[in-house]
Amino acid sequence: MPGSPLDVGVVAISALLALVNLLWLLLWVVAWRALGDARYVLRAEPPPAAGVGSGPRVSVIIPARNEAGSIGKAVRSVMAQDWPELELIVIDDNSTDGTGEEATEAAGGSGRFKLLTGTPLPEGWMGKCWALWQAQRQATGEVLLFVDADVKLAPETVRCTVRALEERGLDLLSLWGDWLVGSFWERVAQPVVGGFVRGAHPLDRVNDPEQPEVFANGQFIMMPRASYDAFGGHEAVRGEVLEDVRLAQAVRDAGLKGGLFLAPELFAVRLYTSLRDLWFGSVKNFYHGMNQRPGVALAAAAFISTTTLLPWATLATGAALSSPWLVGLSLGCVVQMFIFRYIQDRLFHMNPWYGVTHPLGTAILVGIILHSAWRGVRGAKTSWKGRPV
Repeated sequence: MPGSPLDVGVVAISALLALVNLLWLLLWVVAWRALGDARYVLRAEPPPAAGVGSGPRVSVIIPARNEAGSIGKAVRSVMAQDWPELELIVIDDNSTDGTGEEATEAAGGSGRFKLLTGTPLPEGWMGKCWALWQAQRQATGEVLLFVDADVKLAPETVRCTVRALEERGLDLLSLWGDWLVGSFWERVAQPVVGGFVRGAHPLDRVNDPEQPEVFANGQFIMMPRASYDAFGGHEAVRGEVLEDVRLAQAVRDAGLKGGLFLAPELFAVRLYTSLRDLWFGSVKNFYHGMNQRPGVALAAAAFISTTTLLPWATLATGAALSSPWLVGLSLGCVVQMFIFRYIQDRLFHMNPWYGVTHPLGTAILVGIILHSAWRGVRGAKTSWKGRPV
């Protein structure tokens, strides 16, 4: 005789949990292997015994709109680079909070520093693209390095990345850095939200020219000037919200070579300082990152909920029903989830104790995805730093 509906449901959920266990096993094994995969990791290296020597002139360009409190740290980290041939251009994109003054003070009167004031945004341009386009026209370097205003570079970053750019024959080099977090909600949500973005773009695929995926992280993009000019630079992606990803696509389309690497030793970034900023900053980008397809967003939300939130619900249900299968399979998912999170926290120098908040961070991630998709479907306008995007 067929079992009761409850028994059938337990069997079906148990089968699903078995698949989720296999998926978590695969994920943490892949994450563990990534820790030691030298192909996609750039590490801090001491200067040569004979000194740094000479090399191409590097123009570091930082777009800054209402970045008081962050821009000073970014400027000081650039000024502390051990690369002799370097200039820093900060373009103050119509800030209202003293960003330009803070940047100038942090530069300490250095002749290698230049502050530009951005002109009004033309029709058809996104703000960041327009700021970077203006600044690069004033740059004198053979290599351009675009860095966000909330990024802090290690002293050897320029030296190590110029070397990687040359040795690997790249036309675009981009990095994933370390996360700086301060508040409770940053510690809860940033590793999950940021981890989702990173996990959606496996390095072995985005670095393979035979694969369709491309990606660049706009927090850190280095390009030879000749490569940048070859396809039109930021003018070619002037209307894009995700200008960094589209820049990587433009490089690929032009027959040039890009590379994306892990480099937690070379730079760190504090993306947001509150849950509200993290939420709306992510909502701004996620729907575009899913190619504005609501079906993809719904599928992502369902997948994340099934793999991360469902095991907690079935653990409680299994205990209430005294079902050893549900309890055992749910515990297997939970344990492997925490193994995966521990590996990720170790890689990016996060406090592993916050791994216990992973389900809460996941709930926030699902909410961001659904909110972003809802706004995209409705055609809602998004603003950032006081300006529509």
